Amino acid sequence: MADIPSLPDGARGAFRDFRAVAPEAWFVAYTDFVSAIRREVRLDLRSFDPIHRWRGCAGRVLLRNPYADIGISTGHGLAAVWISERVDRDYRIRCEWTDVSGAARRWLTAIAPTFDAVAARLGCTPDLPDRAGEPRWLEAA
Repeated sequence: MADIPSLPDGARGAFRDFRAVAPEAWFVAYTDFVSAIRREVRLDLRSFDPIHRWRGCAGRVLLRNPYADIGISTGHGLAAVWISERVDRDYRIRCEWTDVSGAARRWLTAIAPTFDAVAARLGCTPDLPDRAGEPRWLEAA
């Protein structure tokens, strides 16, 4: 589907629908959502620290730990909160010296249920709002 926010490669994401927000209230709703993401993630995933970075043109990184980034991407009235293995220069240099990437993938798999619970508290769904109840595998059909 071309009208959804793009997620980084390999990211686990959840979506929140902002299409009902009036255009003049969108900026306030967005900044409140970003603050809520930073607050709620730190309650359950304490290894993350706030950061201000971009991942490509569409992904805004809000929190980072030694293994992963948590960020937000927006588009067409939707916001996607995502978690993904880091890809920044410092991380890539660490990966050249040790198998950090393997440990990061195992850690991301282990904390996936915690991330899903945080996303649910933020009012996000693991599937697109207008496709609720329809399994994700149908997108490929």
